[in-house]
Amino acid sequence: MRYVSCRDNQGGVAEDSACSHLAKPPAREVCSVVACGQWKVLEWTSCSVSCGQGKTTRQVVCVNFSDQIVDVVECDADDRPATEQECAMSQCPAARSSDSRPLPSPSGGPRNNLPTTADGRGGGRAQAHQWRTGPWGACSSTCAGGFQRRVVVCQDENGYAVNNCEEHSKPIEQRSCESGPCPQWVYGNWGECTKPCGGGIKTRLVACQRPNGERFNDLSCEILDKPPDREQCNTQSCPSNPHWSTDPWSSCSSACGKGSKNRKVSCVTRSGRPVPEDNCKHLTQPSKERSCRGRRCPKWKAGSWGECSASCGNGIQEREVFCEVGNRRSPEETECPPSSRPASSQTCRVTDCPSPYRWSKGEWQSCSKSCGSGHRRRAVLCMDQTGEEVHEMFCVDQRRPDDSESCNTHVCEFIWITGDWTECSASCGQGYHRRLVSCSEVHAGNDNYEYGHQSLSNCPGTPPESYMPCSQSPCPPTHEWRVGVWGPCSVSCGGGVMERTVQCVSTEGQGSDSCPSETKPEASKVCSSPACELHNSCHLPTSCSDVQSLSGVQPDGEQFLNVQGKALKVYCAGMQTDRPQEYLTLTTGEGENYSEVFGFRLIDPTQCPANGTRREDCECRRDYTAAGLSTFTRVRLDLSKMHIITIDWQFAFTRDGHRVPFATAGDCYSAARCPQVRTPLPRARPPQLMYHQPPVV
Repeated sequence: MRYVSCRDNQGGVAEDSACSHLAKPPAREVCSVVACGQWKVLEWTSCSVSCGQGKTTRQVVCVNFSDQIVDVVECDADDRPATEQECAMSQCPAARSSDSRPLPSPSGGPRNNLPTTADGRGGGRAQAHQWRTGPWGACSSTCAGGFQRRVVVCQDENGYAVNNCEEHSKPIEQRSCESGPCPQWVYGNWGECTKPCGGGIKTRLVACQRPNGERFNDLSCEILDKPPDREQCNTQSCPSNPHWSTDPWSSCSSACGKGSKNRKVSCVTRSGRPVPEDNCKHLTQPSKERSCRGRRCPKWKAGSWGECSASCGNGIQEREVFCEVGNRRSPEETECPPSSRPASSQTCRVTDCPSPYRWSKGEWQSCSKSCGSGHRRRAVLCMDQTGEEVHEMFCVDQRRPDDSESCNTHVCEFIWITGDWTECSASCGQGYHRRLVSCSEVHAGNDNYEYGHQSLSNCPGTPPESYMPCSQSPCPPTHEWRVGVWGPCSVSCGGGVMERTVQCVSTEGQGSDSCPSETKPEASKVCSSPACELHNSCHLPTSCSDVQSLSGVQPDGEQFLNVQGKALKVYCAGMQTDRPQEYLTLTTGEGENYSEVFGFRLIDPTQCPANGTRREDCECRRDYTAAGLSTFTRVRLDLSKMHIITIDWQFAFTRDGHRVPFATAGDCYSAARCPQVRTPLPRARPPQLMYHQPPVV
């Protein structure tokens, strides 16, 4: 059913007579729903065996409330009743010979269908005489409890029946079992009566089922206790000439504006006695409600906006707002709702005031990429009336034009390009040719391609070969001098001699006498060790303070110290003070012993220009506040912790910006994968020296 009413132009409900010239749409129509399914079970079949344990089955179908079979998809698959169960018949008679020996099995041995011992264990060598049990049979009842039985016999170790087992240990032959509750009659609510009077029929669903909803046929429940599924209703006699009676309309529900009126509509007999409305449903029922309108409600009225208070820039404009009741203006605004009062003032802007400052845009630079979405930039400056550049704060009230944008967003195409093969790398024997192989972008209208630095993964397929073997005429046999490593010095201290092996060999490694004697390397040379008294490190001082204590005040210089049991050359500084300090001399000097934080930053941090090299003539800003460059000739050594003190500046020189600790480097040059600053490390370290490099900036 649906609600159908007559409406006026404003959407209000009107009398049905106002729409009498139009066809009234139907307010009800016939509908149908898919029948709900429920499981129905048929009778169990006979047990599959005449004795012992077997199985019984039954058919389970899906039916609707009219008991018609429907598709199984209409029933809940999770609640489908079982279609088979075990059943137990009487015990089968045992077939034995006259001497009580068990019947032979097909293989020739004694038959034994009772493998379980009295204590529940099966298999293994049993005792002389034991109770043996068979499996439990099916429950004697399908609901409300029953019993089940099993066979218990006394057998010897060979499986023959005997009678001398202990009676007190005999297992039970029968036990109770529970098969779930029995189905009971359940019923639903009564439906509507088929007649409002004169005797009708009402029905309800009555089913035989378990508490879990499993349905059974009616014979599974006590048929004599089945509740009725239909009965008579509305047996009273029908009234004569029933008709609709209406009461007067009520007053309008709204004092102002749109509202509604209501009235009571009832079904009565000719004598005016009320009867149920079903007796009048064959007649058109009069409307119980209709729209109405009271006096005009108070409402806000607003005049036209006045002129803006400013001829340029931001100003204020106002208008008159008052409360109108009917056709008169209310002296007070209390009759109109304050929440819906229109605004009486608002901001306005006739035009922008001329500014002495403006943004100036430069020409766009070339795109950073020819394809694959690059970027291009332009200069955007704040200028005054004379064309001079001023600080951007003077143009803050104007929209700043973009100084960068995307360009060449089309997808790149790549091809393999190869150079010419080089000459063979060998003038004789085996060698190789070499050529350049590069992945290059395809440029429209350009047939000449340059060797680029694109990733090889951008090009399709396998790259062409860059090496090719080559063969020349066989090489003439050659001979050369080979030398061994120098042996130890012939003396432990002072001057001595050390030797090495020198041998002439051919290209095949065979000894030869064909090498020129004038190019023969020396086989021995003079060697020397530190002073004999220094060779014994046990007698060396362990710090510069020990040197000062042993030798008195002396100039700063290199000294041999005993560092962890070995003689190490250390520079002693501050020997004229009471706290001398140890330093390691960096033999390569300032050229390679420096620390730097690069101060240049690319304007476009996504680039890596100049073919991956860092240059100071780049399009950069030099505004990195942590930048600096320090060079070192010596670094301080903490002998107690065996650490390098990286922030000692006595033998360091800061050439630019801030001091940068030893072995520290960093930059903010680019956010792309550009090479980082090379950090030089000391060329030599003392034994067991723990070298700690600070984190990169």
